[in-house]
Amino acid sequence: MDEYEKTGHKEEIFVGNSLGWCECLHEAAEPGPSRTANIIMIIGVLPVMSIVGVFFNVINVIVFRTQRNVAARYLAALSCSDIGVCVAGVLVICADSLRAYNFFIDQLFVFLLPKLIPIGLFFQMLSVYITVLAAMDCFYSVYRGTYADRKRERLAPRVLMMCVFFVAMYNAIQFLDLEARECVHPTLNFSLYELCPTELRISDAYVEIYKGYMYAASMAFIPFILLSFLTIGIISMLKRKESTNAIIAPGYVKEEGSPTVLLLVILLFLLCNVTSLLVNIFDMFKIDLGNFFQNVMIDIGNLLVVFNATANFVVYYFSSREYQEMADGLLGSFVKNSTPHRKKCPLDYGTTGPSKENEFL
Repeated sequence: MDEYEKTGHKEEIFVGNSLGWCECLHEAAEPGPSRTANIIMIIGVLPVMSIVGVFFNVINVIVFRTQRNVAARYLAALSCSDIGVCVAGVLVICADSLRAYNFFIDQLFVFLLPKLIPIGLFFQMLSVYITVLAAMDCFYSVYRGTYADRKRERLAPRVLMMCVFFVAMYNAIQFLDLEARECVHPTLNFSLYELCPTELRISDAYVEIYKGYMYAASMAFIPFILLSFLTIGIISMLKRKESTNAIIAPGYVKEEGSPTVLLLVILLFLLCNVTSLLVNIFDMFKIDLGNFFQNVMIDIGNLLVVFNATANFVVYYFSSREYQEMADGLLGSFVKNSTPHRKKCPLDYGTTGPSKENEFL
């Protein structure tokens, strides 16, 4: 099920002129708990959270761009994709709900959403897989220690560019999902534009394979499985290295070499995306939750996706003294119109020395 769309569908009826009756009108739900929850979460809370998220992630990008380590590259890329997720929160998720309450917004976004929805899904998937890539890099870094630094430095830009390319190619077909059609309102009898699925979007094979199995696998099951195993592996290796008194590389502080920050980012990702995973599972196995619970779970899932993109700043700020000093200096520089002081290698999880059994791998 799509994160960003909820469309109604009515039986098509044609009139004598060149326009048919509207069949995909986006109408507000009947007054009740589901509608109230949507107004509070999606129209009320989500736009504020998205704006805050854009501000926080801009700070993340500026801070990480001043650093010269591989971890900072991945975290800067993740913050860039999270900016896209936060912007999509306003221009896609919130706007789609507002269409039901304002005719001007509806007619404007009928033409914008066919382009904005795929872009929003692109940034959402990009954030997912940058998180996975950062976890893989962290795993390799903890496994090999400082011996892996050169290889990580060389691979990081190529891996990130390949990730952007393949995610863009995967989502490109979704620009053909929706289209704006001119029609006649069935009760008010005036012409307007409505947002309707294309023939591709209502194709059984497309819905079942691409929007069903492939979407569930690529956006839910595969990332969850990979991140779960990587997290367990990182934690177990850290415990083993602590028990064998692993050597810390000269010139680094142990706190800076710890992958704790990234582990917290991964755990936050897993917690915030579990609702969307459940929605996909219920949809795949045709489990009917009823309109109320299904709509509320979709709204909660959308809200948590934007929350995840926003809350990484809080994780960085409160789990790393170095990041906190950099962020405070950056905010202070906005007031004093000065350049923030550059710290050495904060948040580089790749500074832990190798354990003896991996020393020659």
